[in-house]
Amino acid sequence: MATITPTLTIAANASGTTTPGPISTPISISATTPLTVDIVEAATMTFAGASNHALLFDGAALGGDTETAGTVGSFVYMKNAGAANNVFIGVQADDDTAADIGAANQADDFSATTRLFTLKPGEFAFFPYDYAMDITVDASGAATLEYFRFDRG
Repeated sequence: MATITPTLTIAANASGTTTPGPISTPISISATTPLTVDIVEAATMTFAGASNHALLFDGAALGGDTETAGTVGSFVYMKNAGAANNVFIGVQADDDTAADIGAANQADDFSATTRLFTLKPGEFAFFPYDYAMDITVDASGAATLEYFRFDRG
């Protein structure tokens, strides 16, 4: 087993300063925690244009159908490394097909792919993933998604 130590720091000035923050008082939040991991998957996905939707992580294949919640899973880091277009991250029930998660109108039922969040150029996300559903990706145009999946140890 190995350990990674992610750190999140959020800092902002007060709103009345030269470089204003979002509220009247300064913000200074920091969280660090060691996480035990074993397998690391790292890759870069390149999108040639819009509607490149694809399955990124198959929850059932990674062990999500057979384990108790919280006993398997991973920690995922994603970054939109492109300069111009958005990358869409979605979830879908196991065994559904990837759908266009960049569409303006998202389905209201859980039998379809639902957009979970959008990464604009340079934005990133770090989150736990329990393998309970599939994760899909799409882009609004030519884009690059970098990701790491750190399997829970």
